Amino acid sequence: MENNEILEEIVLPERIGFLGSRSYDTVNGKIVKTTRLIFCDNCGCRLDENKLIVLCKICGKKLCSSHSCTFEYQRKHYCEEHIQQILPLTAHGFEILHCVLAELEPGKVRELANISNDDYREALNELLELGYVKEKGVSLFKTYKVLDRGILAWKTYLNAYVMQGDVAHFLQKSTEDSGVNGCLERF
Repeated sequence: MENNEILEEIVLPERIGFLGSRSYDTVNGKIVKTTRLIFCDNCGCRLDENKLIVLCKICGKKLCSSHSCTFEYQRKHYCEEHIQQILPLTAHGFEILHCVLAELEPGKVRELANISNDDYREALNELLELGYVKEKGVSLFKTYKVLDRGILAWKTYLNAYVMQGDVAHFLQKSTEDSGVNGCLERF
């Protein structure tokens, strides 16, 4: 008996940077309908057309609305790679900013996050170079003040870093140590 199929349907994931498509082709006398479904180009989760889908302002990657996939900066959305180019911030840098904003001694990061002195010093120097914090005072009386650009970086990365296990643990310990919810309530 001869195969009389005249229509074949194929469902595939969409290519990076495309928002979904359908195509029809004729192959060996059959009509082949190909439907491409959209997935987040970062995490791979299927994107629903009824939910918010954002595109990275620079590369055009389609991203889900998850805080670990999309970063909002100056009312524009970016993927993690490109936000790091525009407004770089490491996890240790975030932790130091958090301590200063919560009015904890920034050196407390070494204890709460269990990082080495070298890692702490490197992250602090990076924050100073990027203009996120500034030093006040000298020697034993040295303190740090978070600048506007540092607050902006902290707020931009907050939701993403809260989802990382080690940083989430650090935030919980720093909140307990400060006795209040610290800067999470102020900003």
